[in-house]
Amino acid sequence: MASLKKLLLSQGYTSHNIRIATKSGHIVTKASINGHSGRFIIDTGASATCVNQAMYKEFQLETEFMDRQIGTASGSLRPRISHNNTLELGDWSDQDTTLLSMDMSYINTALKTEGMRSIQGLLGADFLIAAKAVIDYKGKKIYLKP
Repeated sequence: MASLKKLLLSQGYTSHNIRIATKSGHIVTKASINGHSGRFIIDTGASATCVNQAMYKEFQLETEFMDRQIGTASGSLRPRISHNNTLELGDWSDQDTTLLSMDMSYINTALKTEGMRSIQGLLGADFLIAAKAVIDYKGKKIYLKP
């Protein structure tokens, strides 16, 4: 039987390195938004890809408030939304990514207590579905379909 790597690469997927945090089990990777890189958690439980509101200038986001609130791990909030962004992970890219921008200080505070470095955002289910993502936990790779 062919390995997962060989099978996915033969089907046109690209691979990108991930790190699995020892203490928390979070899946962490580097990604780039509008040409500016950052550390992101791949969050299979998050419906949307989000960036820390404090980073909107660095990521060159043009944002506007959403017309509704959303539920988060810390309650509900009214995030800002940004359309037509470029998201890149290694050789994979999407030129039309919609991002939510919100306060992530509570996430970074929790990560710090676990000895982890801050993140700039979360890659959510919208990204995972669009990229037809396959996560290889053992091989520490995420495979993405262009």
